[in-house]
Amino acid sequence: MIQNQKQTKIKDLAKNDLARWFSTNELLEYLGISQSELDEQSSLFTEGIHYKRATPNQPESQRLWRIDLIDELLCLPVAPLEKEAMIKAINNDITCNC
Repeated sequence: MIQNQKQTKIKDLAKNDLARWFSTNELLEYLGISQSELDEQSSLFTEGIHYKRATPNQPESQRLWRIDLIDELLCLPVAPLEKEAMIKAINNDITCNC
């Protein structure tokens, strides 16, 4: 019983960790910037902190981003309600009262 609880907790932590990493397209959509604008800021980002490779040790692997850290680093002014709407859109948590 205790072993199952530990395994469940480990799986939940792993899911939470994965939920913090987003694709480049999701990052660009969230920030409302283009790939070239992101590239211009690339010297600010550190692998392992701001992004990681989807497949470690493969330089051509896609980057996965920590949106919260990138947002904090770039300090882009976004109204709280707009930010909340963007997060809901990224998480596909939008409902329609049609």
